[in-house]
Amino acid sequence: MLVQTSRQNVMGLVAVLAVSLSVVSDASAGAVRETRFTVVESSSTSWVARGLTNYTVTEADGWSFAPSRNFDNGVGLSMNGPALPGTSITSWRLNFAAPFDAEIQPGFFPDFQRFPFQDPDRPGLEFSSTGRLDNRASGFYEVFEAVYGPGGEVISFGADFTHFGEENPNNWARVEVRFNAIPEPTSAALLLVGSLCALIRRR
Repeated sequence: MLVQTSRQNVMGLVAVLAVSLSVVSDASAGAVRETRFTVVESSSTSWVARGLTNYTVTEADGWSFAPSRNFDNGVGLSMNGPALPGTSITSWRLNFAAPFDAEIQPGFFPDFQRFPFQDPDRPGLEFSSTGRLDNRASGFYEVFEAVYGPGGEVISFGADFTHFGEENPNNWARVEVRFNAIPEPTSAALLLVGSLCALIRRR
């Protein structure tokens, strides 16, 4: 009887989990896709981000977003456009690479080094703006979405990262990039799914 009850509880939790995942999936499917580059916040000593805060460029601002696949099997993104008022930046460049030249997929990538000079077992990230690029870099990034076409072309990509210029935590920048990407699932939804998974494991 106890075994049967336990199995019923597990099956009930699985059903709730499936519904939760369906809700998250439906919400994502109905979300408006974004193409934007945002410096959420940066220190005044960030060479690349230049102390910018709440800085965003989009296609509506006259900026172009050109995704590519880099030689480490990762994702590159070049952004070019007119300088926003009060700034002199007309270009941004990003390159993401996973350890061991693996294809970039959603996940958390800690302890990166500056692309393309990262060790084989470390993630890589290049972060540059008009005329500026650090010699060294460290930090971490999280990829929320990475979809590729039949030829490997980038269909959509979404990531957040924290960049430490010259590997100095005082030279920091928090950045978000979305290319034809949906917003990531809400924290509440992720917390619910994680809690249900923990309950199932304990059964």
